[in-house]
Amino acid sequence: MSHFVNWEISQECGLGSQNSEPSKRTLRRRKIEASVQPEVEASKQLLSTIKKDSEKHIEVELRKFLAIKRTPDFHTVIGDIVIGILGRCKTEPSFYPRNSLMQLIQTHVLSYSLCPGLMEVALEKMDVQMLQLCLQQFPDIPEAVTCACLKIFLCIGDDSLQEIDVNMESVSDYSDAVQDEQMEEQTELLQNGFNPEDDNCNNCDKEFNEKPQDTGEETTSCPVKPKKAALLNAVLRSAYSEAFLLPHLKDIPAQHITIMDWICLLLDANFTVVVMIPEAKRLLLSLYKFVKSQICICSELNKIEVSFRELQKLNQEKNNRDLYSIEVLELF
Repeated sequence: MSHFVNWEISQECGLGSQNSEPSKRTLRRRKIEASVQPEVEASKQLLSTIKKDSEKHIEVELRKFLAIKRTPDFHTVIGDIVIGILGRCKTEPSFYPRNSLMQLIQTHVLSYSLCPGLMEVALEKMDVQMLQLCLQQFPDIPEAVTCACLKIFLCIGDDSLQEIDVNMESVSDYSDAVQDEQMEEQTELLQNGFNPEDDNCNNCDKEFNEKPQDTGEETTSCPVKPKKAALLNAVLRSAYSEAFLLPHLKDIPAQHITIMDWICLLLDANFTVVVMIPEAKRLLLSLYKFVKSQICICSELNKIEVSFRELQKLNQEKNNRDLYSIEVLELF
């Protein structure tokens, strides 16, 4: 038996084992490329479809695309698709594939910075359902856009909201509480000896019909209806910076002061707790000073109103006089 080692054969075997590692990497890379390639091709095909096909066909093709397995660059691909749709929306005002945009938002990979034109289009269309969804999912919405959403939510009528599908999750507890209170009030009325056949009271039927409505109004603590409340909650829960938000809040018209009613109700509901929190002391002092200044302003405005009424009376009396006269009116 030979005790010598053939180093050439050993080196060839060693090289073969070393070469097997790069081949494995190459094979793995090819598999990754093969898995990514179908999505890349599908996204290109979908972008081509968006440029020319109908809204319904785009919706169908988008559903097929979203069924494909996601890759690491899925969020950028979705962003490109949204930008493609918005580009056509600008060139064709009648084109607005709302269902497709809603599907894309619900992928939970979009943000305002990735597709800033999305909320702009939704604001133009006054699409409150889409705006609510964006407010709930986008973490980087500018304060100016948030205030624009707030104005639309305050301006839209309750009749218009009846046919719109709004996410009511944020007000579900409130709605249930109001219904429970109304049921309790009606049960108490029935258990307190009410008899619709009693002839001794002629207005019993009228009182029974009117009383639940009155109690319902008393128990309803929210200044707006549930659907509008859900939209406003989306605004109130969105991220913001006080320094950037304040200038835009000054643009809200006076007739939409409902938001102040909301804040007052929030304080009333939690006043006993807020008073006991040390961190809230500065807030309460600021609110106290603000309310006091507003009361002073209203008081002065009332004085001016009285003065103007007196001026109006004097003007009417002056028209009835034939002789020349000099009149002095001291306001303060």
